[in-house]
Amino acid sequence: MKLLIVGGDELVYHLSRRLISKGHEITIINKDREYSKELARNLNATIVCGDAVDPDVLEDANIREVDMLAALTHKDQDNLIICRLAQKYYKIPRTAALINDPDNQAIFNDLNIDSLFNITSLLGSLLEQNISHEEVTNLFMIEEGNLSVTKCLIPEEAPADGKTLKELELPLSIVLGGILRDGEMLIPRGGTKIKSGDKVIIISLPAEQGAAISALRGEN
Repeated sequence: MKLLIVGGDELVYHLSRRLISKGHEITIINKDREYSKELARNLNATIVCGDAVDPDVLEDANIREVDMLAALTHKDQDNLIICRLAQKYYKIPRTAALINDPDNQAIFNDLNIDSLFNITSLLGSLLEQNISHEEVTNLFMIEEGNLSVTKCLIPEEAPADGKTLKELELPLSIVLGGILRDGEMLIPRGGTKIKSGDKVIIISLPAEQGAAISALRGEN
């Protein structure tokens, strides 16, 4: 199957790597030139640098040839526009979108986007089911044990305390999927600053779980 994925960050990297391993043909549209170069170096995929809201960029990505489009940017408005362009003008058989703000889900439903991923609700439910006072909790394994999901409490004066995700410079294979702070779920971005008392959701390869915890908490 030919899939067109719009967006960036570690989510797109890990998703694309998984799909490629399953034999799918992947094209990625990303606005960040440097990150596009990084994706091109690490993935066996076609990378197009540009804004997918622009029809010319979609044409450069050969949108007319794809079987499915997934809009996974951090802006719900962009995801909605991209999916509507794919449906209305290019007759793409299936579309999927990431919803960053749960309040927008009704709009996506009204416009008949095929698949919706409300990551805030998903992570919120996950944490509600696994609230614990333990400082590090292994929540579950996914992808037949190839990825681990861990909840990590950030103590005072930890290496990550007061730093942004960009400053931590975590490798691509380690993803911070969410931050629970003062009872609210935050979806971290590059400029998100981690604070002591945060409960951070780590998605990583099992072999790199220790390195992730060490980078955040300073433990070996």
